[in-house]
Amino acid sequence: MKTSWWRYGFIGLAFLAGCSEEDLETSNFGSDYYKNHYTLMNATDYEIDFHMANTELDGDERDVENSKYFKKTLAAGAAPVEITHEHNVKRRISFYVAARNQLGLLDQKKVKVSNDKNYHFLAWQHQGQVALNVFKQEKDDRSSEFSVRIFAADAVNLEIEGSPVSLTSGMLSGRFYIDQCNGGIMQNEQPISICDASFGRSYLLVVDGDGRQALYLEY
Repeated sequence: MKTSWWRYGFIGLAFLAGCSEEDLETSNFGSDYYKNHYTLMNATDYEIDFHMANTELDGDERDVENSKYFKKTLAAGAAPVEITHEHNVKRRISFYVAARNQLGLLDQKKVKVSNDKNYHFLAWQHQGQVALNVFKQEKDDRSSEFSVRIFAADAVNLEIEGSPVSLTSGMLSGRFYIDQCNGGIMQNEQPISICDASFGRSYLLVVDGDGRQALYLEY
């Protein structure tokens, strides 16, 4: 039996009519090409709200602070949480963090992301202020070593496997391969312990002027 072409057209139009403009923006019909995974991390002393929004739709910039773009709340010291976000063809995303019940402790950034990549969405603090950074997830597992990248919330001078390393506030280091969990990384002549980590895995270590703030496994 033949089916008229207009019937399919009518069904398609009915489908589109039932979708909002924002639904159609990221309607990729099953493709994961525009979907990225984001690991939300709270390395502050505050309870943090995380928001994300595709920055623009038809030239109109979205207000990422709006509650409709809320993703998760993480308490201080909470385990990281992975979410999926689908961006549009411009690949520009607005990120926002705010400390709950703390007036003015917030930050936002616009980042152009790559297709089909995974990212860290990190909330951190410097001199009492809340900040955020977004960067690609990365790992390089090596047996019998700890594979570590270091994010500095404050300017720090470290000694890593006997070599001096200086980082400025908000800086992400390259990767270090460490043999000792307690003594491989030193700050102010004191060890930064990563003995809760596992050999052969990759990690993101967040430090400030007082030492270790957080340690996250990288997938």
